[in-house]
Amino acid sequence: MKIVHEIMYKVEVLYVLCVLLMGRQRNQVHKMLADFRLIPGLNNLFDKLIWRKYTATNHVVHGQNENCDCSPEISFKIQFLRLLQSFSDHHENKYLLLNSQELNELSAISMKANIPEVEALVNTDRSLVCDGKKGLLTRLLTVMKREPPDSSFRFWQARAVESFLRGATSYADQMFLLKRGLLESYFDLLGELMKFNIDAFKRFNKYVNTPEKFEAFMTQINSSLVDSNMLVRCIVLSLDRFESQTEDVKVVEVLSECCLLSYMARVESRLSFLFRLINIINVQTLTQENVSCLNTSLVILMLARRKAKLPFYLNALREKEYAEKYPGFLLNNFHNLLRFWQRHYLNKDKDSTCLENSSCIPFSYWKETVSVLLGSDRTSLCAIASYIDEPFMDLDRDLLED
Repeated sequence: MKIVHEIMYKVEVLYVLCVLLMGRQRNQVHKMLADFRLIPGLNNLFDKLIWRKYTATNHVVHGQNENCDCSPEISFKIQFLRLLQSFSDHHENKYLLLNSQELNELSAISMKANIPEVEALVNTDRSLVCDGKKGLLTRLLTVMKREPPDSSFRFWQARAVESFLRGATSYADQMFLLKRGLLESYFDLLGELMKFNIDAFKRFNKYVNTPEKFEAFMTQINSSLVDSNMLVRCIVLSLDRFESQTEDVKVVEVLSECCLLSYMARVESRLSFLFRLINIINVQTLTQENVSCLNTSLVILMLARRKAKLPFYLNALREKEYAEKYPGFLLNNFHNLLRFWQRHYLNKDKDSTCLENSSCIPFSYWKETVSVLLGSDRTSLCAIASYIDEPFMDLDRDLLED
């Protein structure tokens, strides 16, 4: 009982730190935790306390079922992973999770690629980083690769690693993790690893090097689009950037050879994803987990608008409705979702900044595109209302009541 109480006390401490790191005084808390060398301390405890393996000779705090997610030991580890996620997410202090040698490796990756080091890396106080042969992120990667697919921890481990990549995309960060064999990972993490990184797509193409493997991968994406939509967004955004870099021989080569990029380059593929992204959510069923589907559908349409193809996509949605014998259903639903989007994102600076950083599309263009789509002028070819026949109009119905 003493061991159980001790572990639960540590769970509560980690929980409080997570809450503070997500609060309004986040930067102040970050500075204090960094100055107190929290991350090097956790790194030193990782093998001995956080991720030690219990055996029959020492106490197993699992109760009757050692795989129970509610056991104190598992709660402790999950809360630890959530703390790492909160610490790394969109914050320059994330490099404290590495040691000096690993920081040098990031610098070498940037130098070899002839790109400048990110400012956060340059500004990292090396007296506050991890000690020893491995930093905390590398230790986490090691245990993550050992965890079985059905492990209670693997999801949270992937979330913690993903948070290290979130924010402004860093080629060096991506290559640092790719070199450690992370292509077999969760969809969100895979998306962050590959976004705008032509070398990552080249590596991935070798991984799905047969039609059977590629088909199996696409089946996984299509069977759980709520989970995989961030990866779809990454592919769409990356393809758009690569198509503007046709002077780069390597980019042209990968564009022609990569089955994933070739698949997404087909307009029917993007339309297929757009249909389903809009169809699987509505205002009543929106959650923090599936609202990203709405943003992914917007990314597809924003890129289409840049190329003056927005009317083509909206008309395709209309034709899909009639083909499915549900005229007005998709477009009315999308109209209501975009009204929700305006209410949510136009009042939240942090959320809007995350959208801008993750997509490299100015938030002003997000707002402008949504405004154009919601336009009331039925003669506008870029307004949703223009594609809904009068008998099926449902735009006055307010589905956004508090």
